[in-house]
Amino acid sequence: MKIAIVGCGYVADYYMLTLRNHPDLALAGVYDRRSERMKVFASFHKVPVYPSLAALLEDPEVEMVLNLTNPGSHYDVSKAALESGKHVYSEKPLAMSVEDGEDLVRIAHARGLAITAAPCSILGEAALAAGQAIRDGRLGQVRLAYAEMEDSMVFREHFRDWHSPSGAPWPAHDEFAVGCTLEHAGYYLTWLCAFFGPATEVTAFSARLFDEKNLPSPPGGWAGDFSVTCLRFGGGVVARLTCGLAAPRDRSLHVVGTEGTMTVTDGWNYRSGVWLRDAEGRPRSRIPKLPQAIGRLERYLPGRHWLGERLALRPSAAITPGFPSRMDFSRGPAATARALKQGRDLPMPADFALHITELALVAQDAGRFPSPYKPRSSFSSLPLLD
Repeated sequence: MKIAIVGCGYVADYYMLTLRNHPDLALAGVYDRRSERMKVFASFHKVPVYPSLAALLEDPEVEMVLNLTNPGSHYDVSKAALESGKHVYSEKPLAMSVEDGEDLVRIAHARGLAITAAPCSILGEAALAAGQAIRDGRLGQVRLAYAEMEDSMVFREHFRDWHSPSGAPWPAHDEFAVGCTLEHAGYYLTWLCAFFGPATEVTAFSARLFDEKNLPSPPGGWAGDFSVTCLRFGGGVVARLTCGLAAPRDRSLHVVGTEGTMTVTDGWNYRSGVWLRDAEGRPRSRIPKLPQAIGRLERYLPGRHWLGERLALRPSAAITPGFPSRMDFSRGPAATARALKQGRDLPMPADFALHITELALVAQDAGRFPSPYKPRSSFSSLPLLD
């Protein structure tokens, strides 16, 4: 499928890096309203450029637009692409309001087009293994999940020195102004909703803990930099998701069932370790008395522990970034294109993307929504991600 990229900033380099994993995607060209950034990006990657967004959207060979602009531009660019007859894969969030997200989904459905949004980490080997273990009953009946998306005090690090391979600076202003929850919650919201279905009730709390971000503050101040969100799912599972720029870095997921527990060590690593333990949280082992011995040792160790049965992951030779995440960014567009070509249901359909966006918006700005909040979006089913 022929694709085009709109937005040549920091994240676009990671789509270019991982595009080589998916030869079925052919890049027709790129566009960015910042002409100098576009020229540098195009020269670095040796790709064609479009003179304008209109020229890109008028190209009949382009079937899908990858919207990699900053979050405030997602709605306008995606809407223009849909109205030009292009499928859309957008960086997160789908839109900056539930209403705008609903509008995009309505336009896509009316025109018979696909629209979905990052993150696509649910397509990673660790997520697939975790989901399969749940479906196979390895944990018994799941009752609870704890998801952590803590990214430490990055505003106190040397973030001005962070640049993508083609030289784009890390978008610190957008990260702090949009908010860490809206930027990061989707990584585990997609997992939770894929595993347990749509959320039926949300109770959230959010706050801004640090006013000083080592950048000039925008009017009204920075977005919240901490949130804790409790979600109830239709099958009775309850989950707690924490996002923040305060606590030490932690991107783990813990799932508790009647017959066992499961831990994913890093949701930003497609090949993260996935560990099974028994219902009391003790390591499983075929060696007699080993779990008891490890359990006694762990009493004297700080923090959480991940020893246990490590699940085998599907083999993969995919190229991924080394830092800050080991994710195949282009896997989402490739899976979408493959489903469209084969006439199958999309792995992450529009209704699913809208639901994730709504949950993230509520978590980011909890004070604007009633609590407990009943989501207005939902999705009927999610295909098995094979």
